[in-house]
Order: sequence, then structure tokens, then C-alpha cells
Amino acid sequence: MPLPGLDDKRLIVILGKGGVGRTSIAAALASRLAARGKRVLLYQANAKERLGALLGGPPASDEIRQVRDNLWTVNTNPNAALHEYGLMVLRYEAVYKMVFENRVSRALVRAIPGLDDYSILGKLWYHTTEETAGRWRFDTIVFDAPATGHAVTLLAIPQSILAAVPEGPLTRDAVKVRALVEDRARTAAIVVTLAEEMPTTESIELSERLEREVRLKPLGLIVNQVYPGHFVAGSPATRVLDRLATAKALDATLGAVVSRARMSQARRKLNERYLARLAKELPLPTAVVPKIFVPQIGPKEIEQIARLLGAEIGKAR
Repeated sequence: MPLPGLDDKRLIVILGKGGVGRTSIAAALASRLAARGKRVLLYQANAKERLGALLGGPPASDEIRQVRDNLWTVNTNPNAALHEYGLMVLRYEAVYKMVFENRVSRALVRAIPGLDDYSILGKLWYHTTEETAGRWRFDTIVFDAPATGHAVTLLAIPQSILAAVPEGPLTRDAVKVRALVEDRARTAAIVVTLAEEMPTTESIELSERLEREVRLKPLGLIVNQVYPGHFVAGSPATRVLDRLATAKALDATLGAVVSRARMSQARRKLNERYLARLAKELPLPTAVVPKIFVPQIGPKEIEQIARLLGAEIGKAR
């Protein structure tokens, strides 16, 4: 099943284990939506800076920056997010400094469990509500969420606040943030994984935790970096490879080519095994992104992935 359309979502949360290419997929999805005329904010929190290299624009910082037509980035942190949230609640910079930046208050604020995560999530929610000139400032927020466990904890913060904090501004906003996260009409969660053992296992567990702890069912799955199926069993290419692999003497160049081809064949078989497991244990609409053989992913590759995802997303429901 191809992924359903995402154009009508206010928030798209990209989740997955570290090292699966989550940021590249988030950048590609944001680029695709921007190319379709959507005003998109690609949102990160405490992430290692990679968006400048991936998108060919300025590095993402804690200030919102436009990197191309219809596409903005921000890489916030708890201090910046808390400052913005404090100003939203208290309205004036001088009052914010009195409350949050004197030594005693700062120590008390930092002692509140989960406040850093909540400030990041609250800032994210705020950008889904921002308006300018009578329209949304951003049509869609693509959230390149932290790695698996942290992401679930972060998304569950509003529920924890509502269970623990008396009525007040924090509780009022937590209700709105939780409503956004749980609203399938506005929010889509996409799990990114590799067709390998650990990422597959974590993705299945992540999906279960999201539904159980956050009440957020993933809308789809993107399996990244899948090796090409060049050597199908019984094909002419496979027969030639098998003969070469058993030859007694090969020159160095041909030997290296055969070795690489055998490795690619083995990786494809591994990928197919875990693709089958994902289809059985995590039966979500799925898009497969092939492995791109370059030393480093850059703007050209992001556009390639964006085109591929554009062809896969929304062509069936």
C-alpha cells in the first residue's frame, strides 16, 4: 500500500531509530511539499546541523530561516524554546526576565521534570497556529523528531502535565498540544526504518509505544536505503555472477567487482527478509527508498528522494 496523501496535514512527525536517515527523509518530504506550493517549516530540536548541506542553503539555527521558495528551517533548543514560550505567556520581555532569568527562578524552572521537552513541543504547536496576513504562516510543519525513545517521551509530555499539574496556563496549553498530537486529521506520524534487524525491531516497538503512550497511530512507513535487486535468482546476471564467483583466477579489478556484486546481492536478500517481516508485523502503507551510492547525501540526492516519494505518496488510499 503506498503512503496516503500528506498535503492536508498541519504536522508531519518523522520518527525512527538513529542512523536510519530520518533527517534526509524529513528534508526530502519538506522539499516535496514546498515544491507543491505548501509553505513548510522543517523543525528540529537539538539536532546535529546537517540541513545546510542537505538542502544547499544556510545552516539551521534557533532562528527561523528561509532556505528556498516555500521552505524554512529551525533547529531550536530548550533555552530558545522556553524563551519564546515564556514571552507568549508573559507577553513582555522585561517580565520574562524577571520570572525566568533571575537566579532563584531559573533554578526552580529547571527543576520541573520535562519542561525542556515541553517547551520544544509547545513551540512546535505554536507554529501550527501562527497566522500572518490572514493565512497560516506555515501550511505544514515537518518535525524531524529525536530518536525513538526520546521522541515518544517528548510527545507524551502533554498527557503527563495534564495528569500532574493543576489548572493554569501550562495545563491550558497542554490540552491544545495533546489535541494536535492525537488529531489524525491534522497530524501524521511517519516511521522511517531500514530493512535490517535492529531498526526493524525498534520500528515495530516504536509503533506500539506511540499508540499505547501517545494515542498516535503511525500513518505510514518509509523503508530507507534498500539495496537494488540486480541479481534476481535465476536471472542471466545472477548466473554470470555465480560463474565468476567460482572462477579460480580473476584479475584484481574483476575480483573487486565480483566481491562488491556479491555483497550487494547478500544485502538485498537481507533487505527482502526484513521487508517481509515489516509487512507482516507492521502492516502500514509503505514507501521504499533505494540506497543511493554516494559518499555524502546532498541537495541533488534529496531532490531525487523527494521525487521518488512524490511518486509514492498519495497515489492510492
